[in-house]
Amino acid sequence: MKKQILLIATIWAATVSSYAQFSFVHMSDLHISNIPFQNSDTNAHYFRSAIKEFAGLNPKPHFVVVSGDVSNVGNEAPDGMYPTITRYLFPPTLTNPGIGDYFIDSARTVPIYFTPGNHEYWVALSQQPVSNDTLKYYTKYITPDRDYAITTELAVMVVLRSGHDASPSGVPNPDDIEGSGLSDDQITYLRDILSQNSTKRKIIVFHHPAVNAIGTNSDGTPFLGHVSDTADNSFINNRTRFLNICDSNHVDLVLNGHEHQNVAANRKGDTIGENWPYGTRYVQTAAGFNRSYRIITVEPDFVSVSKPKRSNSTPFGVNELSNSFHLSVFPNPASDKITIGCNQKATMDILKIEGQIIRTINNAGMQTTIDLSDLSKGVYIIKAKTDAGIAIMKFIKQ
Repeated sequence: MKKQILLIATIWAATVSSYAQFSFVHMSDLHISNIPFQNSDTNAHYFRSAIKEFAGLNPKPHFVVVSGDVSNVGNEAPDGMYPTITRYLFPPTLTNPGIGDYFIDSARTVPIYFTPGNHEYWVALSQQPVSNDTLKYYTKYITPDRDYAITTELAVMVVLRSGHDASPSGVPNPDDIEGSGLSDDQITYLRDILSQNSTKRKIIVFHHPAVNAIGTNSDGTPFLGHVSDTADNSFINNRTRFLNICDSNHVDLVLNGHEHQNVAANRKGDTIGENWPYGTRYVQTAAGFNRSYRIITVEPDFVSVSKPKRSNSTPFGVNELSNSFHLSVFPNPASDKITIGCNQKATMDILKIEGQIIRTINNAGMQTTIDLSDLSKGVYIIKAKTDAGIAIMKFIKQ
């Protein structure tokens, strides 16, 4: 991986008062894709709807942080699809932005911070992902390719890059993909920042879960993805050193995404409450494209983590016409089969991204498993219809 470029970013006192408590929103896995289905990228519309909701929260969050997979295919031309998301931010025409240059509100009072996930390195959805060290479009539209820290008198939040796709065996395997991990330079940087802020509350944000465990989907149903151990779908290089740093520096909270589930765990992989007080909490937030987020509140004596939340906004009446109708797909991406979860019986159509129906399932139950062996690699649409409304989700066949 190329040499790390390090930066410390400081929130101005006008944004976060020196000693008062403050809160922020954590999101992950937006997967903005600019796919021309019904002339709308549903993921982008959900993001636009969510940030409007965040700007109207009371109390208003001091900032929003997104822990990776901002774009579905970060290195696919043109521009990694990032203009689809940045047109909803302020200022909308910014290129080569600095850290914290974007805001979710036109008054520019709530900045939004980003870090890359593994999808930022992808060059295509229709083939085995190819990873590299160049974030060509990400740096043009989102933020510099850097680790950085947001510091206040009360806390420090360190934002790191956990790398591109890598296999523990060194042989590409779509069923056994981790993040490449943290370089030695990143480990040194993290130690230095935490040491310099030893008396403050400490939060670390990056994409891949440092500790994995079984949690729940965005709608609260059980997560049915496979988690073989605490390092599954985590990152490879320097993971144990990272966990030791969290222990020795009394880190309050590590925030991640990647698995598209909600869960809080301790280092051993035991599931815990979000506000477990006995050590570092490793917390995942489910996918932003499923409207998931959390609110983190930082006080002098503790960092509080909300239960998983879902945006209440319906952007344009396509994905959910009723709050009582929920749809989930896992795993996603998938290679052999997917399981569709739906809290009501439904008629489901599987469509090509261009809109052609290739399969229909009548009276689908609460969980429906679909064999993908006859499908070519690419992006597909699930359209579920009930009396309560219509839900549409994308899934990826690897």
